[in-house]
Amino acid sequence: MRRGMVLGCVSLLALAFVSAPVIGQNEAPESLLPPGFNDPAPAPSQSEPPPPAEPGRTVAPVPGTAVPLPAAPLPTLAGQDAPTDEELSEELAKLQEELEAQIALTQSLPPSARRSLDLIGPLTQANGGFAASSLGNIGGLYAQTLVRRTSGRIVSRWASLGLQKLLLSELATPQGLNGANWAAERAALLLRIGSADGAVRMVQAVDPPAATPRLLNVALDSYVASADPLGMCPLLPFAGESAKGNQWQLIRAICSGFSGEGSAAREQIDRARRQGAMDRIDVVLAEKIVGASLNGRRAVTVQWDDVDQLTRWRFGLALTAGIEPPEALYARADRNFQAWRARAPMAPLASRVQAADVAAAMGMLSSADMVDLYGATFDDPGTDEALRDRMALLRTAYVATDADDRVRAMRALWDRSENAFVRYSAHILTAHAAARVVPSEDLADYADDLIVSMVSAGFDTSAARWRSVAEEGSLGWAVLAVAVPGRAQVAASEVSSFFDNDQSSEARKSAFLVAGLAGLGRLSSADRDSLAEDLGIGFGGETRWTRAIAAAAAEGNDGLVTLLVGMGMQGNDWSAMTPRQLYHVVAALRTVGRQAEARMIAAEAVSRA
Repeated sequence: MRRGMVLGCVSLLALAFVSAPVIGQNEAPESLLPPGFNDPAPAPSQSEPPPPAEPGRTVAPVPGTAVPLPAAPLPTLAGQDAPTDEELSEELAKLQEELEAQIALTQSLPPSARRSLDLIGPLTQANGGFAASSLGNIGGLYAQTLVRRTSGRIVSRWASLGLQKLLLSELATPQGLNGANWAAERAALLLRIGSADGAVRMVQAVDPPAATPRLLNVALDSYVASADPLGMCPLLPFAGESAKGNQWQLIRAICSGFSGEGSAAREQIDRARRQGAMDRIDVVLAEKIVGASLNGRRAVTVQWDDVDQLTRWRFGLALTAGIEPPEALYARADRNFQAWRARAPMAPLASRVQAADVAAAMGMLSSADMVDLYGATFDDPGTDEALRDRMALLRTAYVATDADDRVRAMRALWDRSENAFVRYSAHILTAHAAARVVPSEDLADYADDLIVSMVSAGFDTSAARWRSVAEEGSLGWAVLAVAVPGRAQVAASEVSSFFDNDQSSEARKSAFLVAGLAGLGRLSSADRDSLAEDLGIGFGGETRWTRAIAAAAAEGNDGLVTLLVGMGMQGNDWSAMTPRQLYHVVAALRTVGRQAEARMIAAEAVSRA
């Protein structure tokens, strides 16, 4: 058994029912090195991933001097000395004490000390969340329907970030809904969009005695997906008869094992095996975790030979047991597994870096998160040469003396794959480095990608410094046309110059540019209609969704608009979006005062179409 498994379980359990850290913006790094290249290996908190830099921020450009590389080796998770039996016993004993204390605490919580179910969410408005009343006066059935009909496949990274913030905010419970069930619906959607640790935070916003069957089932899914099944143990005393099924039986076995009831745990495992209702791998993984407890007394070998599908259960329990699922199973699994994997502190660093591309493009990792992962993996003995070369490129992008060398390193990262997710995430990865490049006509050939990179992480003010370099009609010019704050109206002739250079399929970039500018109010009505006619698109016509988002915007309900934005931007990729949908998204966000999100979504559409 690896030390990381025990320490990971202890640290994750210690977070249960404790106030979560504030979600905030990362400050721009003072060093010229990427933030993670001189920091300890990151273990993500059980919070929503920090969003990219807030639009409107500037990162200082790099002066023309070299910075020496750190001499000391970077801390790593891999390669640690194996713990002694005595150390493992101490850690396991501490874990069991933590479990017992948490269970005792939740069972003894008097009604007067419980949190209200009328206002639920870990992120307050004072700490950057939405206002409690931001959903307006919608009824419980309508709120529940909107959340349930949002599948979780959100095409826009920025729409996903906004939706995460809303779902975690301290919101008033809609009339007619049980507060615990409302928390469960929000946690379930967080899990569907890829935020397992966000789902756990939402579950923890309700005191265990108030948990409903719906919340308990979502909690089980959330804790398993975040590779922290022991987080369910304090909830078990309140589960009762409603918690039925094979997974519940095995969770009880795991909690029994880590509560010092080894014989009961083994009996429950054996019963699950005899019943034969679960695949062998599912029982074996639970048995592996039970066997690691002080009273487990059973060595277990996990074999993946006959496993053809990665499920949430297999993913979470394997990582908890210190086992990495085969890469072939990840390749066939839903992309949410990549988001969960990238943020799982007990997963190998190289594995998390591999998953970071998809996670970042989904809105589950910020630019700083990605750099932290790369930096922590730089000197990890388990890092292969291809990944080490990529890390060297990132370091060059920050510290090379010559600006050309820095930008060429970035281009090598941008161009390393034709995959749309990987290419966009590479721009997110280099956002801080791009924002430090001094605008220059000598770098005009790189301006498009540098601008896209900066704007992908919200460095719109830094990107605006390149307006004099970006050629009219170029991609960089188009991104700046919608991304820069306070931009005046754009002339139709300027937009037409972008049409001539647009190489995207069916001129989708041009269509999204017109939709974004129109939604931001940066085109006159006459120019909007003329350009739309040239492209064969229209912004008229109504659907139930367009009526709903327009009504929410007119009422000033920014939370409801954000929820409807998530619903309207569902799909596997940007091909699922239409210019009319984008127009309504951008216009509604602008109307309710969410101009930054409106600009970033419009810029993302032009960048990724």
